[in-house]
Amino acid sequence: MNDVSHTTLHTRDADEHAAGLSAWDQTYEQISAGCFSGRMEDLRMGPVQVFAETASRAVFQRGMPRAGTLTVGLVQPATEAGWFCGHALDRGCMIAMSSGCEFDLIAGAGTDLVGLSIDITHLAALAMQLRGDEPAPPPLQSPCVRFPAPDRLDGMKRLLDAALALARHQPGVLQQPTAQRMLTLSLSEALLDGVAGDCHAASVRPSAAARRRILCAARDYMHAHADEAITVPDLCQATHASRRALQYAFEEILHLSPVTYLRVMRLNRVRGELLGHGAQTVGDVAARWGFWHLSRFAADYRQHFGELPSATRARGAARAVHAGNLTTH
Repeated sequence: MNDVSHTTLHTRDADEHAAGLSAWDQTYEQISAGCFSGRMEDLRMGPVQVFAETASRAVFQRGMPRAGTLTVGLVQPATEAGWFCGHALDRGCMIAMSSGCEFDLIAGAGTDLVGLSIDITHLAALAMQLRGDEPAPPPLQSPCVRFPAPDRLDGMKRLLDAALALARHQPGVLQQPTAQRMLTLSLSEALLDGVAGDCHAASVRPSAAARRRILCAARDYMHAHADEAITVPDLCQATHASRRALQYAFEEILHLSPVTYLRVMRLNRVRGELLGHGAQTVGDVAARWGFWHLSRFAADYRQHFGELPSATRARGAARAVHAGNLTTH
């Protein structure tokens, strides 16, 4: 019998939210203003991981899936559109990715995402049992968006919701070997069907691919030089793009200008350090990330995160004390 773990995490910060999905290597940035509140549910059962997440603010996610897995996700945007690796997201689509491929996802405020991640070796063995000589689906070369038939998509959504509801309300059932085996089989077959060859896959428009390339290159440059004075000409040179192309890329995908995103990125960096409860003062941390006008910084910080930086630092200190108490008991 496989070990089963199920956690539900209510989050107040984008970085805490990102860490709530076990065994994934990812970072989140809060890109829309206001108090952040999120919910992350994670079910692990042998080779299978089922998860669901939602957040009250738009986030920019980037990272790598759980190692050795094939993952699909059903995204239900709320009022704001989302993006996944150059694709505009809408209801009725399914995102898919293999481990080893970096992804980027912009989820608008209120977006719901439910996902299924299964070990590739398990899927390959199952495909051999079910399909004989028919080869198992190979690992995806790059993240993609697929459009399964509506009934297949609805069936997968109901199955994932049912698995999480079972873990939530009847956890003892999942401790039974037969129930575990049947649920694992159902989830695995659903994923194999979801990435089947007859599933229509969307292609990335050349203009969208170009804008994604510009955005990713600019973001990489900003993160690598976050403690320096970065100008728009610097970004144009780093991305080999014109000022207009740079502006269009950021506004179409993030709904922010490059300069605004740079400020938001630096605010997220400050927040991460304050929550980490280092020894430096709020002013020292802010100055390191380019905020030299402290009263203006405090106002910008409060507008974006819904609290003063001193309140964030106090929560970080409380977390550190709580973690220390846990390790001593």
